[in-house]
Amino acid sequence: MNKAINTICYISLLFLGMYLAVYQVAINSISAELAVSSTVSGILISLLFVGIMIAPAIFGEISDRIGKKPVIIICFGIMIAGLLLVYFFNIVEFIAAGIFFIGCGFGAIEGLLSGLLADLNSKRTNKVINISQMYFSIGAVVGPVSAIWITGLLGNWKHNYVLLAVIFLLLLVIIAGQKHAEMNGKGPVTGDMSPGAPVPAPKGSISFFLLKEKRFILLYTAIFIYVGIEEATAFWANTYFIDSFGMEKLGAYALSGFWGSMIAGRYIGSRFEEKGNTLCFIGLLVSLISIILALMIKNPVFSMVCFVLLGLGFSVVWPVLMVTAARSCYNYTGSAMGLMMMSGAAGGIVVPLLMGAAKEFVDTGTAFLIVPFLACVILLLQRKIRKTMTYKYNI
Repeated sequence: MNKAINTICYISLLFLGMYLAVYQVAINSISAELAVSSTVSGILISLLFVGIMIAPAIFGEISDRIGKKPVIIICFGIMIAGLLLVYFFNIVEFIAAGIFFIGCGFGAIEGLLSGLLADLNSKRTNKVINISQMYFSIGAVVGPVSAIWITGLLGNWKHNYVLLAVIFLLLLVIIAGQKHAEMNGKGPVTGDMSPGAPVPAPKGSISFFLLKEKRFILLYTAIFIYVGIEEATAFWANTYFIDSFGMEKLGAYALSGFWGSMIAGRYIGSRFEEKGNTLCFIGLLVSLISIILALMIKNPVFSMVCFVLLGLGFSVVWPVLMVTAARSCYNYTGSAMGLMMMSGAAGGIVVPLLMGAAKEFVDTGTAFLIVPFLACVILLLQRKIRKTMTYKYNI
């Protein structure tokens, strides 16, 4: 039964990754069709991430109290409603609402399914989280190609949205038919924070309870920074290659390699259940060295290779941080994962904006120094997180 539910989670995350890539391709068509300004386009982009930031913590806590299955079903329904709003309407306000709903469903589903995988696979959490993110990365790589192909075949970018709505509806039906005990009934609210380390159950909000824990403050800070530098790299990589070498196409190749190498990295990460911390340390070092060499040695092909290695190094960081949160809080995985998703989404908004602001005063290469600097901060945070753990996992 666990294997079947794991497979459902992996497939769901694959299509979440695909949607994210489809949206990145479709946003130009949406803006052109609605004839909106670049400011409105920016708002439409932000609305997705605002939804991703707000919903996971709310639905995560609810899932810890009533069980994950009903909440997952609700979140799939919210995402499907958003996809259909975008498909059926050509009014900017309705499309904006649809994008926000999609963001809410997207963020909550990713957080809840990650928590569910941790619940059902407590002895191989690192493996299933890495595999789930490998599928997400596959979707993100395949998404742009599929979006262009579907738009060309059916004649309109909106058909991507209705097809995804049908797929998510099918997944919702499959999930609704699952009868596994971990997906039904009331979620455990016993107060255990980690194996062998029971603490009193919170009387009020589980999220507020977790936010008072030092290890979670460190984890939320680390995931905020990590998602921030990952998204900043993705947003500004193409600009870097244009400004530094005047080679937009090579920038696109570098970005594809950046995301593609994450698939390989997360597969590798899934093979080492109790070596996550070591892999994270090595990955951050590889990322640091790669981006610094790319900025120092101004060669376009060499820089492209460095960006691929940067993605490979980054690939294990998100899973390790999420696994640490899950293992630290195995009775509150919904709330823990929800807060991690919320913090990561906030970082994904803030850090790229900081890099953009820096670019107003310095060249793109200098602005990219934010990435290695913040990667060093994550290394320091990771060391502090390990010192707060009350049990010994090499994660």
